[in-house]
Amino acid sequence: MKGIQRQTASASGAPFFRALKERMAMALSIRSGTNDDLSLLAQMNKRLIEDEGSRKPMSVAELERRMRGWLESGWLIDIFLEDGSVIGYAVYRRCTDDYHPDQTVIHLRQLFIERGHRNRGLGTLAFRDLVRTKFPRRSTVVIDVLASNPKGLTFWERLGFRAYSTKMRLD
Repeated sequence: MKGIQRQTASASGAPFFRALKERMAMALSIRSGTNDDLSLLAQMNKRLIEDEGSRKPMSVAELERRMRGWLESGWLIDIFLEDGSVIGYAVYRRCTDDYHPDQTVIHLRQLFIERGHRNRGLGTLAFRDLVRTKFPRRSTVVIDVLASNPKGLTFWERLGFRAYSTKMRLD
């Protein structure tokens, strides 16, 4: 949480924020998603699509089928919980780097935190916990951020991600 520490280090409440960070870290947990979670995952995915301004016109039922397909084809889905309640999820898969076959790349397709749980550092904690507990050491993490999602872009940039390429469309 370097970004948060830099912002609060000079504030007189810095010890309060450190204690809050420690409490949040203890309350956040991750579990693997299963077929039993597909309905909930599809509903959260629908909210992600709305929040990022995506053009996808998929229904919740279509999103549930897509999630099922991902689980069946080797994608991993992890669910984030705060004090036992679901607050978000991540979808990712391990790949081999195209140019360096000995290196692992993680394609993080989706990371979502429910609206009522945002702006408390939980997205940052969730991502860092994924990296620490689920991703192989020294792997490269690759994400896509829609141009229609400036809040998402800012979030990922705060975590240290930088633009690598730009995909463009002509309709």
